[in-house]
Amino acid sequence: MYMKKIGLLLLILAFVSVGHTQNKTNTIFDDVEFEIESLNSVNTIGSDISPALVGRELFFAAIREKYFNKKAREMKNMAFYDTYSIPLDENGMIFSERKLVSGFGEKYHEGPVAFCEATGELFTTISNTINPDTTRKMFPVENIRLRLVIKKKINGQWKNTEELPFNNEKFHFAHPAITVTGDTLVFSSDMDAVSYGKSDLFMSVRNNGKWSLPVNLGKMINTNGNEMFPTFLPGGLLSFASDGHAGASGGLDIWYTTFPISGEVINAGNKINSAFDDFGLVINSNGKVGYFSSNRPGEGSDDLYSLLIKKFHKIFKGKVVDDHTNMPIVNSNVELFDCNGKVIATTLSDNQGDFQFDVIKNNCPLIEASKETYEKESRDISELDYAELRLKKGNIYLTIEVIDKESGLIIPNSLVDITKGNYNKDELDDNNGIIRMKLYESTDYVFYSTAEGYFGSTVNYTSKDKIAGEYSLQIELEKLSGGKQFVLDDLYYDLDKYNIRPDAAIVLDKLVKILAENSEIRIELGSHTDSRASFNYNIKLSQNRSESVVNYLVSKGISRDRLVAKGYGESQLVNKCADGVQCTEDDHQVNRRTIVTILNPEIKKQRRGNRDVYYF
Repeated sequence: MYMKKIGLLLLILAFVSVGHTQNKTNTIFDDVEFEIESLNSVNTIGSDISPALVGRELFFAAIREKYFNKKAREMKNMAFYDTYSIPLDENGMIFSERKLVSGFGEKYHEGPVAFCEATGELFTTISNTINPDTTRKMFPVENIRLRLVIKKKINGQWKNTEELPFNNEKFHFAHPAITVTGDTLVFSSDMDAVSYGKSDLFMSVRNNGKWSLPVNLGKMINTNGNEMFPTFLPGGLLSFASDGHAGASGGLDIWYTTFPISGEVINAGNKINSAFDDFGLVINSNGKVGYFSSNRPGEGSDDLYSLLIKKFHKIFKGKVVDDHTNMPIVNSNVELFDCNGKVIATTLSDNQGDFQFDVIKNNCPLIEASKETYEKESRDISELDYAELRLKKGNIYLTIEVIDKESGLIIPNSLVDITKGNYNKDELDDNNGIIRMKLYESTDYVFYSTAEGYFGSTVNYTSKDKIAGEYSLQIELEKLSGGKQFVLDDLYYDLDKYNIRPDAAIVLDKLVKILAENSEIRIELGSHTDSRASFNYNIKLSQNRSESVVNYLVSKGISRDRLVAKGYGESQLVNKCADGVQCTEDDHQVNRRTIVTILNPEIKKQRRGNRDVYYF
C-alpha cells in the first residue's frame, strides 16, 4: 500500500505509555458512537491525506493530478504533494469543491500542515529542493529531505516567513502539530541518534520568539516502529499514528493521550481504526465532526474520511423533597451543570417534586436544586439514573452592629437586649463589636441596645418572608450630651388619658436603666398631646402625662431631683393634624409623645453593673 511505501511522509508526533488500551473517561472518545463516511466528492485516484482545520476550511495534502497512476514515481517518492482546501459550514461539514491553496503548488512536497489560529501561522512540511524535473541533472532521491517552515497569509497568499532553526539536511522533519497557544510544536523525525525507532515524535517550545532544541517525547510514546501524523484534539489531547504500539488493529493506528503527557496512550478503537493504515485525525472544536486519512479500500491509495461523533444520552430522573417532612417540594429550581461548572439545562420540579434531564453520559453531569427558605443541594449523577435531592430548611442569620449615629463607627462596648423573639443563646456569636445570631423562621424580634454615654434605642426586625441567607442590621445610638432630645419610642397614651399603659411601662423601664447607670444625668420629660380638645385642656393633660412618667420613674428608684415634668399640649405637633384637619387615629397618636431632654451641660460616664444581656 502507498502509505507503507512513502517513507518521506512517515514522520510525526506521539504520546504516552506503551501498550495500554483500556478506556479513559471524560474525553471526546468516551460514550460516543461514530459514523464514518468516505469523502467521495473530494477523494481522487491519487493519495489524499492529513486533513487540517484552518478557520472555516479543511486543508489537506494531495498528489498532483499529473502524477496519478505514475507507479514509478510513487516507488521513488517522486509523486509530489500539494496542499488543497475545501470550505466548511458552521457545523464543520464540507461543501463545495476542492481547490489548490493560494501560495502552494511550486515546491516538491508541500504538506501536511497545521494551523495556529492564535498566531495566524501555518506550520508546513516542505522538501529541501525544487521539482527535480526542472533541474539539468539528476537530483539523487536519497538527498531529498523534508523540513518545517512557517507560512503566513500575505496579500491573500500563504508565504514562507520563518524556517524552523533545527532543520538539518541529514534528517527529515515533518508532520507538524501546534498547540492552540502557538508555543509548543510536535513533529516527526528520524534523527537516529536520539530516536527509538524508524521515526519518533519530538517537541520544541517557543520562548520569546526562539524555538528550543527538539526533545524526544520518550519511550512512553515512541516505539521501535513509526510514530507520525500528530494532531492536537479538543480537550487537551494529542493524537498520532503508530504501527509500533501493542494492541493495534493493523498497519498504522490512531492513538491518543493527554498533553502534556500525564497518562496512558489509548487506541482510538476499532470503530475508527482498521486493518489498514489510519492516520491524521482532526476534530472540530464543537466535538461533533472530525476527519482522518486511511488507505482502506476506497477511491485511491489514500482517502479522506469524515467522522460524525454522536454522544450517548440517557434520561436522568429525580425528585426534590423536604428533608424533614419527606413531602415533595413543588417548583424547586433544578440546574444541570457540565464539567466546567457551566449551566447547560434548567427545569422546575412538578407538583410531585419530580424532574428529569436528557444527560450526555460521562459528561461530568452535576445537578443542583434550590428553593426559597431552603439550603441548596447538589449531586454528581455521573453513575446515576435517579436521585432524590433532600432540601433542608435554610438558616437565617442576622449580623447586628451598634454604631454611633454621628460617626457611623461601631460602639464596641455596647450591648443588645433581645426583648422579643425566640433565639438560642448557643447560636449567638460575639466578635469585635459585632453580634451574629440565628433567627427563627417567621418571627418578630425587638432589639434594645444601650452603651455607656449613649441613649438606648429600640429596633423592630422580622424574619418573615426572609429566605435562607445572611442579613445585617445597624442600630444607631446617640450620645448623651447636654441639650440633646430623644423621643421615647413606643411611649403612647390613650385619648384623654395620662395613665401609664403596660406597653409604655416597658419603654420607661429601659429609661430607668439608662438613668441608673448614668446617675448624674438630669432630664426633662416633655409630654405632648394631639390637637383634639382645647388648647388649655391639652396643656393640663400633657402636664399630667409628664408627671405620671416622673412618678413612675421615682417609683423605680430614680431621684425626683433629677426629673423635671413639662407639658407642651398641642403646641409642637409633628404632623399636619392641627385643629379641624381630618386625620387617622394613628396620625393623632404620633403627636401623643414624650420627649426626653438632657439638662446637664456635660455628662460623665458611669461604670455599669452586671445585667442579663449579650455583650458585643
